[in-house]
Amino acid sequence: MSGVTAVYFDGTKATINTALGSDVNFPVVVPTIPFGSVTSAQFNTIVVVSNGGQTTYKFPIAAPQPYISTISNEMPNAGDVITLSGTGLFAVTNIVFPGNIAATTYNSSSSGDTTTVTVPSGVTATGAIVVTTKYGTSTSALNTILNDTTDVFLNFDNKNGFTPWSSLPLVVSSVASPAIASDRKNFLYWNSQNVTAGTYYDGDLATPTDGSQLAYPSEISTSEPAANLAIKFEANIPVAMSAGIVEFEFNYGDEYNWNPWLINGSTTVPVQTSGWHTFTIPLSSFPGVSTYNDIKGLPMEMFYINGNGPTQNVNIGWDNFRIVKVK
Repeated sequence: MSGVTAVYFDGTKATINTALGSDVNFPVVVPTIPFGSVTSAQFNTIVVVSNGGQTTYKFPIAAPQPYISTISNEMPNAGDVITLSGTGLFAVTNIVFPGNIAATTYNSSSSGDTTTVTVPSGVTATGAIVVTTKYGTSTSALNTILNDTTDVFLNFDNKNGFTPWSSLPLVVSSVASPAIASDRKNFLYWNSQNVTAGTYYDGDLATPTDGSQLAYPSEISTSEPAANLAIKFEANIPVAMSAGIVEFEFNYGDEYNWNPWLINGSTTVPVQTSGWHTFTIPLSSFPGVSTYNDIKGLPMEMFYINGNGPTQNVNIGWDNFRIVKVK
């Protein structure tokens, strides 16, 4: 087989090394196959190209079943475009939302890492999104549940322990400019312009709460390890953020500095969302918190801090803070 010049799996060229082979065999590295763009003629084939021509062999090549690891917005409204991330999300034939409501508009990437889908009308039930492809039906990560309000402890509506220090920030239902549409009902809006370096604990960008008014979920055992839990929330960031931190605290201690615009502690990548986005903070990220009991019933605080600059405009909507099991 010394005359072999190329090998293709389902139409994708593989890496070969004929120098390590013989007249009857040689090693080949199976490539990553973009199954979403594989044609019917290419599917389940290996094509060997040599100096004398090419030969096609029928050979079953298993495509991965779809798996959903994250949903960009777990509390969407009808008409919102959300992104499903995971693996095997190519050649999509159907997407069904809780309540057995099928989506009509969706688009998957050729790599299968993501699929965008428009939320259809009438989706109010809690449950998993189910994606069907040519190769199977999706499974989902434990914590990728749509419309799950069970574990929400602060939503600025019927679960509202917010106790402002001043007239700001406001609890609102929408913002005209920069535009923030309603998440569901009310949400908290941080709005402060030209926040300079050296800004700490400004009342306009502070969110203190009354722990006795926070609806911490009772179905989670107080002995549940922090490593098995996370705080989730929705945020809407219409103006790019690239400076400062949001300090999360429990009972004015156990601080966690949230700054998704800082990658690996050194590289700044501005963060701006297209509508509402679900964010996750592992509960184990809070120093001193080892079990759920360490925070249950305590007040939670958020503060924007711009210690070193540069000057930053802060426009953020916050909603649906919840404790969820991730393991």
